[in-house]
Amino acid sequence: MKVETSNEDKVFFPDAKITKGDLISYYESIEDLILPHMEGRPLMMQRFPDGIEADGFYQKEAGDYFPDWMETMEIKKEGGTVNQVICNNASSLKYLVNQGTITFHTWLSRKPEINHPDKLIIDLDPPEGNFEIVRDAARALDELFREANITAYLMTTGSKGLHIMVPLDGKSDFDTVRNVGKELGNRMTQKYPDIFTQEQRKNKRKEKLYFDIQRNAYAQTAVSPYTVRPVKSAAVATPLSWDELDRSDLDSQTYTVKNIQRRLSQKEDPWKGYRRHRISIDRLEKSL
Repeated sequence: MKVETSNEDKVFFPDAKITKGDLISYYESIEDLILPHMEGRPLMMQRFPDGIEADGFYQKEAGDYFPDWMETMEIKKEGGTVNQVICNNASSLKYLVNQGTITFHTWLSRKPEINHPDKLIIDLDPPEGNFEIVRDAARALDELFREANITAYLMTTGSKGLHIMVPLDGKSDFDTVRNVGKELGNRMTQKYPDIFTQEQRKNKRKEKLYFDIQRNAYAQTAVSPYTVRPVKSAAVATPLSWDELDRSDLDSQTYTVKNIQRRLSQKEDPWKGYRRHRISIDRLEKSL
């Protein structure tokens, strides 16, 4: 499907000198990497039609002006339904970026099994920008998963912290998955009380890292791997290998639209084979 673009010279990231055309080119260059993570998932789009220094907004519902070939799904919500976009192909991706979408937030489940997540996400968001405690938290979880013979995946969010993903077989509902996440949080907080807390109020966390599993719920979303974030550097949410936690220069915004291609040309995708490591939530619970 041919997609016409417009206003490619418009500056979207003034500090990084990145235009709308540059953003479109970036997403075209990584479509083979990002689309498998988006396929079948309802989207929440974070749009900045005039660039990140102007007002942006979140959009879930497909606009009336969206083309007929754009796939959508009617999603139940409190008091009704919402017709959400699903980005399954390069044409849809290009169209949405041309609409000013900078960041793609995806559901944790896929069509048609929309009530059954196929991943568990642990969001490691640092207190007051303390990235070192995020590293420590990730290492602790990596050790736990390795001992349990579970393959988990690591990603910078492109914003402040890291995400850890455990691929699931998609046969359990959100409540079941979230409850296992809570059990895991309890265990990690007891084992590493100097790192983790389950205190939801920020003023009571005492510089500890909140063990956040709140994204594991119906209609919640998480940033897609390889999506761009609306920050000055045009940082990219980037899959990592676990040994990269030891890099002294690593933070959540290490990789950007301007340097991600060099990384991709030099390093094999650390998430290659992701879907082969899906497990049931029962096995995850028993293993832990």
